[in-house]
Amino acid sequence: MKKSIEKLSSLVPLESLEHSAQQQIYNNLELDFLIKMAIMPDCHTGYTLPIGGVALLDNVISPEYVGYDIGCGMCCVITDVDVKDMFKNKRAKEKVYKKIYDKIPAGFECHEKAPVKFSVYKCACNDKDLYQKVWSKMFIQTGTLGGGNHFIEIGENKNGKIAITIHSGSRNAGHSIAGFYMKKTRLIDKDLPKGFFHLNSEWGQYYLKELNFMLDYALENRSYMMNVILEILGFSLKEIWNYTTRTMINETHNHAIVQEDGKVLHRKGATESLKGQLGVIPGNMRDGVYVVEGLGNETYLNSSSHGAGRKGSRKWAKNKIKLEQFKEEMKGIVANVRKNTIDESPGAYKDINEVIAAQEGIVINVVDYIKPIINVKG
Repeated sequence: MKKSIEKLSSLVPLESLEHSAQQQIYNNLELDFLIKMAIMPDCHTGYTLPIGGVALLDNVISPEYVGYDIGCGMCCVITDVDVKDMFKNKRAKEKVYKKIYDKIPAGFECHEKAPVKFSVYKCACNDKDLYQKVWSKMFIQTGTLGGGNHFIEIGENKNGKIAITIHSGSRNAGHSIAGFYMKKTRLIDKDLPKGFFHLNSEWGQYYLKELNFMLDYALENRSYMMNVILEILGFSLKEIWNYTTRTMINETHNHAIVQEDGKVLHRKGATESLKGQLGVIPGNMRDGVYVVEGLGNETYLNSSSHGAGRKGSRKWAKNKIKLEQFKEEMKGIVANVRKNTIDESPGAYKDINEVIAAQEGIVINVVDYIKPIINVKG
């Protein structure tokens, strides 16, 4: 284990993490083809790789490391419009809140007709069932939020300007692809443990093609929603184009990147933070969003956290947190504060200020903060 632990760089003491997350870290460190692992301060138990984990593998790619929501990430636009000019009263906020729910399907809902035709999906391995699953959902779920921790948030940045942040991914299409290839890892490349392909194998290349397609699709999904929200807020087509093509921040936190030397860098619930690269780290429904600039720290695989990280499971949150507490915490913010969203309440998450402090000056610097005004959940 001593030799294995040398492959690890962690922004937090391992003993501060839940035991199951620690065990996942130790299990992965024992893999011969794992070159290096970095742990972010929002780390908690995941599927195979803990959420908040970054892993560099030697010519091996893992559908399980990327997870089910391929390409899940954050988009953020900071506008030139003052909050005080856009939202003069609570009624104005509530009107926008309702319009977002009217225009953007959330949870398990989707569009009746495809709002936009994304580029044609071609199943890399020619599996008819997988093709049908992806094709049947992909177009009608473009421009949809999904559920869980996905959100749309309108807030006020440090200069008093309207800012829009969206957290969403590749929806059912990405989930179907992930599940299909996870199962295939049990049958292919039998010299590797379950969950992995040799990168240059036939199935490794199949998965890589599907992965890259879903990264583009997840961005298309977020971009479409951003267009809709900017339109709801009254921006012109020219303004919308400028915001979404020139200044919008987009960062995924579930992906795998093949490097020139054949090594594969996996991030599961972690954000790329190259030197000078802008990223978004949300806290929770109450505590807003931090815009950060990467410092390009290779010790931590040029990565930062993707959020605050959960304190416990959704079941734990529903049993532990009271609705009255949730309502009190969310005063002043127009949001879906109900029993069915308690597992997304502020109390379900770690302290975002502590999470930011653990990485500021090491992997990121904070450049802006966005205080929430409207929060939309699935």
